[in-house]
Amino acid sequence: MARRKGRKVWNGISREEWLALFAEPDIMTDLVMRIFSALYHAPRHEDSAKHIADAMEIEYRALNAAVGWAGTKIRARWEAKQDGTEEPPADGAERAPWEYVFDGAEEEDGAYLWILKPAAVEAWRELEEADWPEKAELRTILSEDASSFGREGSLFAEAPQETVGRIRQLLEEERLFRRRALGSAGQCTVCGLSRMPLLRAVPYGEGGRKQKGLLFCPTHGALFAAHLISFSPKGTLLISDSLSGEDRAAMGIRDGMTARNPFSGRRMAVHRRLFNTYRRKEK
Repeated sequence: MARRKGRKVWNGISREEWLALFAEPDIMTDLVMRIFSALYHAPRHEDSAKHIADAMEIEYRALNAAVGWAGTKIRARWEAKQDGTEEPPADGAERAPWEYVFDGAEEEDGAYLWILKPAAVEAWRELEEADWPEKAELRTILSEDASSFGREGSLFAEAPQETVGRIRQLLEEERLFRRRALGSAGQCTVCGLSRMPLLRAVPYGEGGRKQKGLLFCPTHGALFAAHLISFSPKGTLLISDSLSGEDRAAMGIRDGMTARNPFSGRRMAVHRRLFNTYRRKEK
């Protein structure tokens, strides 16, 4: 294929379609999602593939292969939907697979920049603001949409407005959940870490993810979610006997620590009962 010069722009996918596409693991592999994240956080949402590969400490060819795979899948679905009605590129050349994933521009030294498409930026921002909920929840919604699979339909069908609405509702619930959880205390309940991008709101007690959660860093949030730690009615940290002294030191927990954020005594009582139940089973 002859190399096409100049800036390359293709905006055939809407924000709603990107939103659904991000939950498709057969197209958006973990590596492709990491590339999207890197570009989203890069200045002007653009960067060279070589620089991204160096930052990720992986082979440059692996990035090209992953993006080419995704682009080929997207192109196949798009062409099936268009059924020959799409206008060819202005220069008459065939569009490369990666152009279905990113826009591009050639720098003075001949290197190419990958650029997030505007609609993809909007969709990714929606995910980031909602703290990117579990992919499984999005896939469940998509699996119930008849247009997301099968010979006749695709994720780019015109009908799945109800599905898009359900996805947006899920994202909004996640966004509100995180906002309520943060409150005025932006720190880990156990260690006091205050770097906001690392903090996560963990639900506890009854009520699911729509209730206000308790804020933790990744390490202590995982321990709390697994009921390996809990809190007494007075806020004293409770630690499972299954965690050795070495484990406790590595995870920065010790007897006598107290909760740095206020919590619901009623909901914590539910969490504490499970903590005690699991602790008895381990003995």
